[in-house]
Formats: sequence, structure tokens, C-alpha cells
Amino acid sequence: MKSKILTLIILSASLFSFVIQPKDNANVNFYEGSFDNFLREARKQDKPVLLDFWASWCGPCKKMDSETFNNSGLATYVNSNFLVYRINIDTFDGMEIAEKYDVDAFPSLLIADKRGNKKEQLKGFYPPNYLQIELKKIQSENNLYPNLTENNIAFGK
Repeated sequence: MKSKILTLIILSASLFSFVIQPKDNANVNFYEGSFDNFLREARKQDKPVLLDFWASWCGPCKKMDSETFNNSGLATYVNSNFLVYRINIDTFDGMEIAEKYDVDAFPSLLIADKRGNKKEQLKGFYPPNYLQIELKKIQSENNLYPNLTENNIAFGK
């Protein structure tokens, strides 16, 4: 009887620890809303911006989604240091924004200050670790550091 109870306790503890363990599936948080509202939010949060120009027909864009933006280490870094907006260049709004920033290759990542002033552009596919190195370098060279507050540290906004 004691062994059955002990076995039940061990199984329950194992099941409980399995259920409460967090999954490592952090993704880059893309802002939802209009581009104008995105820039207002960047100024409000005092964060530099990262613009992801993509297209549904673009193979390297899909690879960036599945391999790069789904990397938890990169996601943590990007979500803490940038406000991110995804721009579909197959839409009229997307084409207009791409034209404004002279984006002609996809995928392209454009790094800008909180007002949307272009600082750097990265073209093509980037693996997560290499992208993080490049973003840190651009951040340092252009002094693009967010003004971190209690809210955007706690929630990664």
C-alpha cells in the first residue's frame, strides 16, 4: 500500500512539474496597427524601430519567419530594444512605405530612430545569432538605445 501511495505521489509530482514548466517559444513581437500609430508608439515608448519588409512570395522572408524571428534569444533582445513593425510590400501601404525608405530587396530590415529616420538597412536572410550581432553593432554605432521604463522592461514592449 505504501509503495502504491509513493508511486502515485512521484507520478503526480512529475506530472505537475511537466505542466508548469514554461515553454521556450518566445517570438519577436510585431506591432499591430497602422504605420502612423506605430511611429507614435515608438516616440511614446522612446524606442528605436525595426521595420521588416517582406512578401508572401519571398522564400527568404518565410525562412526569416520560421528560423530567425522564432528564436527565443533573438526575440528577447529585439523585444527589449526595438519596436518592430512588419510591412507587406504586396499591399498599397506597404509599397508606399518601401518607396519612402528606398527598399528594393526582400527581406529587408530597416533600423530607424524613434521618429522613423533611417539609420541602417540589412538585406536578405540573417540567422538569429548573426542578426543579433549586427543589430547590436548598429545600435552602438547610431546610439539607438531605448529609454527603458518599468513597463517595457517587465513586459518586453
